[in-house]
Amino acid sequence: MTNRMPLVLRIGVVLGLVFGLGFAASSAGASGAAGTNEVVSSNPAANQVVEVPPTQLQMVFRDALTSPEVASTMGLSLACDGTLVGLAQPQLGADGFTVSAALTQIPPAGLCTVSWALPDKSIGSFSFTSTATSESTLAPGDTVPAVGTDEPAVIGEVVPVSTGGGPRVGGMLGLLRILEYLLVAAIFGGLMMVVLAWPEGIEYGVCLRFFRVTWLLAIITMYFVVVISAMRQSGDGFASALNPFSWFGALDTGSGRILILRFVLVGASFWVAFKPDRVFDPATQVPAISIIFAMMATYGLTRVGQDVALFSYVFGVVHALAVGLWIGGLALLARAVLMGPGEEDLVHAVRGFSRISVPLIIATGLTGVMQVYLLDGFNIFTTGHGRLNVLKIIVVAAMVWITLMLKSFTVNRLSRETELTNKMAWRLRRAVSTELLIGIVALGLTSWMIPMRPPQASASLSGPSAVYEFREELKNDRFHVILSLTPGTTGVNAMRIELLKPSRINNFTVNLIPQEVGFAGISINVPLKRPGAAIVAGDGTFLLNAPGVWSIEITGATTTGELVPLATTLTVTEAPVPETTVAEVPTTIGG
Repeated sequence: MTNRMPLVLRIGVVLGLVFGLGFAASSAGASGAAGTNEVVSSNPAANQVVEVPPTQLQMVFRDALTSPEVASTMGLSLACDGTLVGLAQPQLGADGFTVSAALTQIPPAGLCTVSWALPDKSIGSFSFTSTATSESTLAPGDTVPAVGTDEPAVIGEVVPVSTGGGPRVGGMLGLLRILEYLLVAAIFGGLMMVVLAWPEGIEYGVCLRFFRVTWLLAIITMYFVVVISAMRQSGDGFASALNPFSWFGALDTGSGRILILRFVLVGASFWVAFKPDRVFDPATQVPAISIIFAMMATYGLTRVGQDVALFSYVFGVVHALAVGLWIGGLALLARAVLMGPGEEDLVHAVRGFSRISVPLIIATGLTGVMQVYLLDGFNIFTTGHGRLNVLKIIVVAAMVWITLMLKSFTVNRLSRETELTNKMAWRLRRAVSTELLIGIVALGLTSWMIPMRPPQASASLSGPSAVYEFREELKNDRFHVILSLTPGTTGVNAMRIELLKPSRINNFTVNLIPQEVGFAGISINVPLKRPGAAIVAGDGTFLLNAPGVWSIEITGATTTGELVPLATTLTVTEAPVPETTVAEVPTTIGG
């Protein structure tokens, strides 16, 4: 009992600090004073009587809005004659003051009230009167097009877009990943250490407690890693992400499915962790070892779904198994084998780990170098992912040095020992704990690199499956975008925006500004954070209302600053007037 409580309390305090600090940071700044912004003009204007049904609302604010996200997340509603009218997502104009929102249905006649609310708590409303009487533009059986969904569509093409627009919980998720890696490696490496070097360990209470406490902390940590990842991808609240059935919709990518599979395998390892002797029983040995091997191997498949070489998964699995056995063996030595003096079996356990340490170093080094080559190529000093790999190599080199020193000490001092003294156990535990601490730093760097896209996983050039009238590739040293648009006439249009570079982007916007005087521009907030494609659906939410030349400017930012904008022009032609056919009436000639 004296050994269990300090370990449980220490790790419990760490978990409490992780969750408390993470959620405190996420909720900071939630309160604030009410804003003072107001609408200075609108179309339709306040108290105006309109005879033609409006196709969009347009409001000009007194103070400029800080970003397109402010407009897209504002509260906006239109009610005519007591009936809510469907509105598309508000868009911020190029001037920064004008907000436009297309109507997805014709409003009924009567008094119409527009209510708006900005994120800074500025609120207001105005009214106009509509005298138009007309039926809804939706045919029977149609539905109002969804706005802001993750799978916008244009006829002939569907491009899934993962916005990742949830709360910013990257720091907390990174800390949980480090703890997850350590605990899962402790289960795998500890059990394999028992199989290879310390079979007597299953008879020690301290060893059994090590596996049971480690499993309990691993399944709790793993659960919250999946929950926060699902919350981050779906943008839903924390409470809804607690439901495991919601994970399959949010984590529908390759890496997301691997994450769910890992959670299932960690749960299945309960069967082995709470009864470690199953790794020796001939009737259960194969399934027991298969479960923990599969659990650890999932760490080599975290980039499933990315455009990387097939062999990167092969080397990744071998690398994960070697690192897991190394880290897990160190954890078992520090928390079970070397907790105090003991008989000859403890000496054999230390010697056994010393024997397998050199093959582990070789396997870890070779597979790590091959992964760097396959994922980073020769860009190890020019990209963030590559530089982190260089730093990780330096940290692992320190681990290798301590391991070799430990092996030398074991060969010279323990080769003739028949029992482990208290002083010897203390000296070895100090060295092993130092090496384990350096290993945790290496796990932290791995957690940092997981969400980053390596240079060799760059997006590939792909053409749209639908036919677009306008298609242009725009690029400079750091920015590469392909823009497609159809039909390129006044009225309803659809657009495809494909991002090739950079690997991470923020504030990705496409601004269209007509040169015709008297018409407002359009600002599109593209929901991409990484290379991929997004579609502005041809459902009436994207309207080009002026013929002639439009200037297109594409902007974005990375962690190192603003990108040099891309620019081009588009010539919009007048939409053809549909021809009307007159039925011929036969003439009867009387005789």
